Formats: sequence, C-alpha cells, structure tokens
Amino acid sequence: MKTPQVQLATTTPEELPLLDLFTRLREAGLPLGIDEYRLILEALQKGFGTTNQEALAELCRTLWVKSKDEEHLFNYHFQQVISASSTNSAFTPTSPEKPDSSDTKTTKSSSQPKPEQVENTPASVPVSSELIEVEDEMQVAEAVQITTNSYDEIPENRFTQTDEYFPVTRRQMKQSWRHLRRFVRQGLPTLDVEATIDRIGQQGILLEPVMVPSRVNRTELQLLIDQKGSMVPFHALSQRLADTALRGGRLGKAGIYYFHNCPTKYIYRDTVRQKAEPVLDFLAKLRPECSTVLIFSDAGAARGGYSLERLELTEKFLYQLKQRIRYIAWVNPMATERWFGTTAGEIARLVPMFELSRQGLDSAIDVLRGRSINVGGQIK
Repeated sequence: MKTPQVQLATTTPEELPLLDLFTRLREAGLPLGIDEYRLILEALQKGFGTTNQEALAELCRTLWVKSKDEEHLFNYHFQQVISASSTNSAFTPTSPEKPDSSDTKTTKSSSQPKPEQVENTPASVPVSSELIEVEDEMQVAEAVQITTNSYDEIPENRFTQTDEYFPVTRRQMKQSWRHLRRFVRQGLPTLDVEATIDRIGQQGILLEPVMVPSRVNRTELQLLIDQKGSMVPFHALSQRLADTALRGGRLGKAGIYYFHNCPTKYIYRDTVRQKAEPVLDFLAKLRPECSTVLIFSDAGAARGGYSLERLELTEKFLYQLKQRIRYIAWVNPMATERWFGTTAGEIARLVPMFELSRQGLDSAIDVLRGRSINVGGQIK
C-alpha cells in the first residue's frame, strides 16, 4: 500500500511559516537573513516541502544548511519545533488508496488507519497560504527585525493582519515630525490677544493693541532615502516615512530624494531613479538657516559587510553637506547591535545615527532641531 499523501491545513492569520524554527536557528548561530527566509516562503508557495515532515526538513536543509555542524544544529532544532507542534498538527491525511485486489489477506479494519496512526502522521510547522503570498516585502523584514530586537510594547502574538510597522506606526511618525519646528515671525501683523491683555494689566488702560506677525515653521526637511539592494525589504517603510513627512509633518517645506548606497554625482526625485538631479545642485539649494537633512539607509548593516569604498564616498558626501548646513541625522532600519563591524558602524562615527524605533526617530529629530545627543542618549 502506498503511503497516504498529506496536505497543509489552514492556520490562523497570526502564524508565519517556520518562524519559530527560523528564530531558533538564528539564535543558534546560523547565518540566516531576510533572503533565506524569503526563499523558504517562495518554495512553500510553489508546493515544495509540503508532502511530509521529511520533505520539509530536506527543503530547509537545502536552503539553509551549509556544513555538517550546521546540519547537526538544524536537526536538533527541527525536532524540537516538530515536537512542540505535534499536538496541533498542520498536516491532515487524505483518503488512502485502496489496496490491490490481489492482497486477499488484508482485512477491512487494517486497510483503514487507526486513530493512533492518524495522530502519528508526520507533523510540520503551520503554513498559511495567505501568509505565504507576501506582496509587501516589509513583512519579511519585520520577521527578521522583530526576532532580532525585543520591543516591550510589542505583544507576543505580534503578526496580525495589518500593514503597520510596529516599532513606529504612521501616527507616531506624524507626531514625531511635528516636533521638527523652528518658528519665526513672518507676514502681516495680527492681534496678539494675550500680549494685549498683559499690557492692559500693566498700564490699566488700553492705549494700543499689540500687533505681531504670525509664527511660521521655517524648517525645511530634505529626506534622503536609500533605494534598492539591501534596502528592498524596507521600501514600504521608507515610503511611510516620506508620506508622513509630506502630509502630516506640518513642516515649512519637505523634499524627498532617493539614492543607492551613497549619493555621489546624482540623487533622484523618484523611486525608479529616472528624474536625476546633480548633487552639487541639491547642495546649492540648501539654506543654512532653516534646512535640515535626514538620511534613511542601512549603511551596509543589513548584509553585515564592510566596504571601504562606500565609507569613503559617504564621508565625502557628509563633508559636503556639513559645509552647507549644521543639522544632519541618520536613521537606520537595522538594530544598533547589527552595526558593529560593518560600514554602518564607521559611518555612525561621522554623523548622529539612530535605529528606527519611536525613541530613535525622536532622537534624530532632536538633532535636526539643534539639540545634541551624547553617547548616553541624553539631550544637551
């Protein structure tokens, strides 16, 4: 008799396929990242590794394991995950094939699986077809980012049907942008009611109302966003940063530009990098009294590499910026501990750099407001 085939059962929306196993292996030291996790999602979506437990294990070994030592670690953690999920199996057997007519000794009772046999059917980590079809690459980045960092405000069951990026929501981004203010008196004078009342209290009589120009936020933000390459998983997040700055920031002026790895000769006004603008022209438009620049890039931390060329080009660009304006900050989508030994760690010595969290974004905006941050994170 042939072995009964099995199929994936539907799971709840809060589950991500193989996330527990992926997290365990990363913590054990396997060099797994966003690309490896995406490969598994794509393979499962195309039907690979869904036949039984051994097929799933072999698929994971093929894509994730590179040595004998890693194979031993994988086998151990795979069994741990399978044991933990065996009480709630994601595989359910289909109807088995009928025995051959020549097998006259097979009884009717033995041809059907017993309850114990059904329970012992190889189990696997739950896989949801809705979750496999990941259209927004940020969901993959969130899987890696949240398993790498621990945020107290994130509940344990953190993957729900939402497009929010939990460390910083859209609402929080808008609130942070509104702190980026540098008010000046500008325009036609209008009545200052409070100042007029104070004058009446001092003089005992209204001789002349107090007229002052309105307070206007003169801050001009230039947001430079790294695009393509290792920043692909963070494209949706960078778009949210841009949208909230333009629509909810209440800034005097905001401009969005794109680059790849480092601005050299050109920066671009569109995500596909077709509308080019020379870097020298961009620098010439900056106004020292009100312009600020925020750079959003992983600076090489996502791939964990070190590039001397990238460091030198970035250092040159930052030097040019500092010749024009005073207030520059950098926001990195990767956690701070991921910067060590990478180009990001060296760039952080050249410009105030913060990881993308609510506190990190607020600290970056404090720098743009002219409030310096020391090593301990305290505002001076």
